[in-house]
This record gives sequence, C-alpha cells and structure tokens, in this order.
Amino acid sequence: MVQVHVPARVWGFESLLRHHFKFDRFVKAIISSVMHKRVPARDVKSRGGIQNAAIFEGLPPEELNLVVSRASPQAVPRGVFLFRQGESASKMFLLESGRVRLHEITADGRELLIRFVRPGEVFGDKAAIAGADYGASAATDTPVRTYAWTTETLVALLEEVPRLAINLFTITTRYLHYSRERYRMLATAPAERRIDWALAELARSFGSAQGNATAITGRALQQDIADLGITTIYTVSRVLRGYEQRGVLTRKRGRIVLFRHSNKS
Repeated sequence: MVQVHVPARVWGFESLLRHHFKFDRFVKAIISSVMHKRVPARDVKSRGGIQNAAIFEGLPPEELNLVVSRASPQAVPRGVFLFRQGESASKMFLLESGRVRLHEITADGRELLIRFVRPGEVFGDKAAIAGADYGASAATDTPVRTYAWTTETLVALLEEVPRLAINLFTITTRYLHYSRERYRMLATAPAERRIDWALAELARSFGSAQGNATAITGRALQQDIADLGITTIYTVSRVLRGYEQRGVLTRKRGRIVLFRHSNKS
C-alpha cells in the first residue's frame, strides 16, 4: 500500500491565503478598485498565443495592451528553472507556448509533481504579494515562451486595471479548488483511480486530439503518471498493460494514445 504524502502547504494561491493579513489587504484593494471604477467586460480579439488567457478575460483592448506592454517576453530552452522553491517571489509568469513543470520538495526531501502549466495559464502567482516566497519550483519541460511581470509592476497594474485583479482572484479560487480536490482524491482513492486521474490530467494538459483518440507525448510519461498519482512506476506499468489488453489505449516509448468511449472495467 502506497503511503500518500499531502504537503502542509498547497502550492500557489492557497499559500497566498495563509498570509492572511497580506491577503486581506489584497482583497480590500480589489473591492476598492471595483467600487471606484466600472470596467466594461468586452471580449478581446486575437492576441497571439495568449488570446484565451483567463488573466485577460473581459479586458478592453486598451487595458490588454497596457498589461502586456509592461510584461517582459522571453524564450527559454528546455530544462531551465524559471524559479525555485523558497526563493523570493519576484515575478509572475504567463505561459504563451510550451510546457512548464511545477514541483515541490517535501519536508522529507522527496520531489512532488504538482501539475503541468498549459499555454494561457499564469504561475508564480505569489509575486502578487510583496515579500512572499515561491512555494514550488518551475522548470521548463519543453522550450517555452513566457510573459513575466515583476511584483512592483503587478501590484501597480492590479490598482490600475480592476478587472485584472478580479481575474487574478478568480484564478486563485480555481487553483485552490483544484489543489483541494486533488489532495482529497490522492488521500482516499485506490492506485488505479489515481492513475486514471493522472492520465486524464496529462491529456488535458498537453494531449492532442486524433480522430476518436487523444495522444499524449513526453519523455517520461509513465514516471509523470506515477508522480502525479503518487504511486510507483511498476504499478503504473501494470495498470496501463491491463488497459492496453482491453483496448483502452496503446503505448510505446514516449507516447500513449487514449481511445474515447472505452470501457476500463
């Protein structure tokens, strides 16, 4: 039986929530901004690979241009740390393309894979609070393109663009819900259910549709599934072999193809 370790700190905005007095000021700033300025909730048309980013939802073109103009775009090769756990949270990032791996080192020295960042998602969000530290590490899993805002720039933008603050708060609650649901599932579900969830998470994060199937590619997929599901690679291999025999999926090195409407039972 695998012993499930649930970190004391849930990464991202749940850690931000634990800074209660600072978060209280953050919420008050959002409420104050909304009360003093009405922001039209118009949709913004195409803006490259970040057009559907939740952080920009409802921003009119002039405010979107303002926010993007204050970011620092950068291209980063695979295998580079954008930040490390425990470092001062000095920048928030928006992923335009590629894939970023978020992981945490637990108190007993083990690496816990938290999730993969998808294009259009923000990470390093603790930079919204001056003096906070990153609760996890972020490393590029493929070559990536990102936008980054410093804490000073971000705090100023949250005051200038109230809708941005609302969007960031909405993202906060989504990440918190994701973390709670994940840890509840990891703490209570059997290994096969956790592996099912990890497969679905990888498909959602970077799977590509191919007719009636979804293809997932990566350098170490079975290890990623084991890390996400908090189980062993041997258990993952056994479960996937059973699914393959029942026609649920096919697999070869670096690639898993999931067939829709397949019955795992």
